[in-house]
Amino acid sequence: MRFSPIVALACAFALQLPASASAAPHLVRTLPNKMTLVVRENRTRPLVAIQVWVKAGTRDEQLRERGVTAVLSRALFEATTQRAPTEVAADLSLYGGSLGSEAGYAYTMFQVNVPARAFGVGLDVLSDVVLHPRLDARDVDQGIAQARTESQAVLQTAERAAINPAREALHPANPLSWPLAVPELELATVTLPIAQRFYKSYYVAENMVVVVVGDVDPEDVARKVEAAFQDASKGKAPARARFTEKELTAPQIRAEVNPGDTQGSALTVGFRAPAWGTADALAMDVLMALLVDSPTSRAQKRLAEGSGEFQIAAAQRGFEMDGGTVAISVRAQPERMQDAESALFALIQQARSTPVTQQELDAAVQSIFSRDLFFESEFWGLGRATAFAVLQGRPGADEVYFQRLKAIRPADVVAVANQYLDMKRAAIVEMMPPSAADSLRLRENFQKRIREKIDINEAAYKQGPMVTRSTEQERRQRIDAPLAQVSATPFDAGRSRVDRATLSGGLRLLTSEDRSIPLVTIGVYLAGGVRYENDKNNGISSLLRELLLSTSDPKAAGDQYRHSLADFGRLLPYQDRDMWGVSLSVPADSWRDALGRLGAMFAHPEIDTVSVDATRLLVLTALDKWLDDDAAQRARLIFPTKYEVSGYRLPGLGTRKNLITIPLTDVEAWYRKFVVRGNTVVSVFGDVRPAEVGPAVDAAFRDLSAKPFQPGMVAKEAEFEDFREKWELGAGPECTVTLAYNGPPATSPDMPVLYVANSVLGGPRGWFKQYLVSDAYVKDAQSIVSQAVDESPIIASVTVEGPVKEENAVKLMFRQFKKVAYLPLTGELADTLRFAKSHAVGSYLSLFNTNTARAFQSARGEIFGLSVDYPVILPAKIDAVTADDLLRVGLKYFEKDEFNKRPYAIAETRPGGW
Repeated sequence: MRFSPIVALACAFALQLPASASAAPHLVRTLPNKMTLVVRENRTRPLVAIQVWVKAGTRDEQLRERGVTAVLSRALFEATTQRAPTEVAADLSLYGGSLGSEAGYAYTMFQVNVPARAFGVGLDVLSDVVLHPRLDARDVDQGIAQARTESQAVLQTAERAAINPAREALHPANPLSWPLAVPELELATVTLPIAQRFYKSYYVAENMVVVVVGDVDPEDVARKVEAAFQDASKGKAPARARFTEKELTAPQIRAEVNPGDTQGSALTVGFRAPAWGTADALAMDVLMALLVDSPTSRAQKRLAEGSGEFQIAAAQRGFEMDGGTVAISVRAQPERMQDAESALFALIQQARSTPVTQQELDAAVQSIFSRDLFFESEFWGLGRATAFAVLQGRPGADEVYFQRLKAIRPADVVAVANQYLDMKRAAIVEMMPPSAADSLRLRENFQKRIREKIDINEAAYKQGPMVTRSTEQERRQRIDAPLAQVSATPFDAGRSRVDRATLSGGLRLLTSEDRSIPLVTIGVYLAGGVRYENDKNNGISSLLRELLLSTSDPKAAGDQYRHSLADFGRLLPYQDRDMWGVSLSVPADSWRDALGRLGAMFAHPEIDTVSVDATRLLVLTALDKWLDDDAAQRARLIFPTKYEVSGYRLPGLGTRKNLITIPLTDVEAWYRKFVVRGNTVVSVFGDVRPAEVGPAVDAAFRDLSAKPFQPGMVAKEAEFEDFREKWELGAGPECTVTLAYNGPPATSPDMPVLYVANSVLGGPRGWFKQYLVSDAYVKDAQSIVSQAVDESPIIASVTVEGPVKEENAVKLMFRQFKKVAYLPLTGELADTLRFAKSHAVGSYLSLFNTNTARAFQSARGEIFGLSVDYPVILPAKIDAVTADDLLRVGLKYFEKDEFNKRPYAIAETRPGGW
C-alpha cells in the first residue's frame, strides 16, 4: 500500500494530545544509538506493522528544495545498496507483506506490513530501505514521477487546488504556507544532490522513531531492532527554526485561474487552525464535520434541498505542531458562483452565531469516530496513532482519544467557530478557468463584492442573542481530562480466539473479542448463490440481496437500509458462488442498534411488486456498467473460466433476461427458503463483551424464520472430458488468456497442497514470473485458488501483447501446470518449494488484517464446513507440504499422464477486430 500526502490530511490522526509528562513509559525506550523505539503488543491478529518515522517533513525544507521529502519518501523504496529495483517489494511479497510511505509537515514515514512470523524479514527490508538506500539519479527521478502523479491527483479539481493559494495567504513566508501537494514544476527542481544532502542531514538515529505494532514480544522486538539499526548514522539533525505569525487584520481575497489540468470552478475559505492535539483542534475537527463532512451536516442538508448554489462541499484539515489550516471549499458552476459565495459565507457565519443542537453534535462526533476508527482498524493505522502520540510527547494518549471526543459539548463547537472562523482573518480564494471568469465578468469588482458580502453576513447574524460558548480554560479542562487516565501498564487488546455457539433455530454465532479500538464488525452471511441457481433463475441471489438493502429502515425515517446502514458505519455487501450476505462495522457503543437494524432488514424485507421492480432496475443498471467496463471484464475472466470447469457454469450476477423476468413469487420463495435461522451465520468481532453477544443476536433475529433449511437438490453437471473453451472480444491491443483446472472441496486434505502449487506457479518467485522478465510479450501473469464448498479450481491468467502471441501464452501456461505434476522440487529446486510455502502462508495470514476480514473468513469457514480453528490449522498444514505431495496433487488434478491433461477450461479475451 502507498500513502500520499493527502492521506495525512484526511486521516486527522494528529489530534491526540498536548506535550506533557509521558505516560505508559513501558511503550517507549531509547536504544544505545539514541533511536527511539515504541512497541505496542497486540495479539488479536497474526500480523505486524513496522514503521520508521523520521522527524523531517515539509517544515524542514528550504524554499529551493521544496518537495524533497515527498520525493525521498518514494525514492528510498526504489532500491538499496543490497537490493536491486523490484527486489524490495518482491522480498516482502514473498511473505505476504506490503509497503508504504508518507510525507507530512513534521515527519516522513516508511512502513512494512507482514505476518508476525515474518517480522525479521520485514525489519530487515525496512532497515535496509531507510539506512542503505541506493539513492541515485534514477531513484530520484522515479520518486519525482510518483510524487508528480500523486500531486496531479490532489490538484485535479479546483476545490483541492485552491487550498494552495489559501495556505500562502494565511501563512506568508513560513513552512505552514507550503502547498498541500507540491506542483509539478517545483518537484522538477529536486535534484540528486538536494535529495542526498537532505537525507544525510536528517536521516540520523537520534532523529528516528521506530514503531512496531502487532503479534510480537516487546523484548524480542527491542533486541532485533537494535541489531537492525545499529549502523544508523550518528549525530544531530539540524535544529528546527522557530517562527511566529503576525495576526491577520483583513481578509486575504484572491481570484485565481485553474493551474495546469485542474478541472472545475470552486470557492475556498481558509482559516488558521489550532495546533495538533489541543482541545481546540479536536473541537475544530468536529466543527468541520458538523458543517460539511457528516452525512447530516449543514452543507449536505443544503445540497439535499436542491437549490443548486453549489455541487459539492469539502472540508480540509491540516493540524500541525505549529498550528495549521482548516478550509471549506464548494464546487459550483461559474454562473452560480455568486450564489455559492453567499451560501458559503452564510454557512460560516451561522456556525458563529446560531446554536448547535446535541443531535447535530452527536452526528458530527459519530462521523469522526467512524473515520478514525476505520483507519485504526488495521495495525498500520494503530501504529500511526501510536506514533503521533509519541511525536507529540505523550505515549499512550491515543488510547483515550475517543474519550476526549465524547467530552466535546455544543458550546465548545460554537466557541472555536468564533475564535477561528473569523471572515475578517480568512483567506478567500475563487478559482476557475479564465474563459469562464471573463465571459461572466466575475472578476469585475471582485474584491469589493466579497467584502460587501462579508459585511452583510456579519451584520445580519449580529441581530440575535449571543449563543452560549465555552471558555478556552473550560474546554481544556474537560476535553483534556481523559489524558490523566492513560494507563501506566501495557494495554491488552485481547486474543484472536473465535468462539462458536448455536442459538435457537440453528442460527450459528461466531464471536471474537478485540479491544484494540472501540469498533465492532457484525457480519450476517448465508449459504446461497450460483451454486443453488439454475438457468431459469440465475441472478435471483443478487436480486434478493439488493432487495433486502432496498427495504425501508423504520429507524431512519424510511430511508433505504443501503443508505441508513452506510451512514451508520461501513457497509459491505457480499456474494459469491456459495454464500452471500453483508457486514457492517460501527463504533462500539452502537453495535446493539446496528445489530437490531440488520436483524430487522433480514426478517422484514419489502417483497412486493413495486420493491422488486425497482430493485430489478438497480441490479440491471449495475450489471450494464460492469459489462461495459473492458478492464473489469478482463479481470473477471476468472469467473467464466471457473464456472466452465467446475460445473456451475452460470454468471454470478445473472443475465438481463432472467433479472427482468424472474417473477415476484420466485423471489418470495427464494427468500423463504434461504433466509432462515438454520442457514444464517452471524459474526460479531471487536470491542464487545462475549457474554452479551448471544442474547443480543437472539433478540435481533427473533423474527427470522425457524423453518428447517432445505435448499433442495443442487444443480450440478456431470464430469466432462477434454476441455471447454470460451472467447470474446475486448478493447485495447492486449490479449488475456485464462486457464482453469478443477480442484477438491474446501474440506479436502489436498487444499494446503493446492495453495502451495498456486504459489509455485504465480508467487513472487513462481514460474510465471520468469516470463515477465525474460519474455517481453508477457505483460502480466498470476494465479489464484478459488476455495469453494464442492470444488476449488486453480485459475491462471496471462496477458500478452496481442493475438499473435496468444498461442505462446496458452502453451506457456500448460507447461507450468505440467511441471507441477512431473518436476520434483528437491535438490537445487528445493528453494522453489520453500519460497512457495512462505508465500502461500503469508498471503493467507495477510487476509486477517481487520476484524471485517476476520469475521468474513470465519463465517465462510463455518458455511464451508471448516472449523473455527482453520485459520491456525491451514498455515501449519501448508508448512508440512512436501515435494512428493506436489507431484501427487499435480498428477491428480492437472495431468492424467505425461501426454494427457485433465479436463480443463480456457477463456480468452481478444482485441476487437480479431
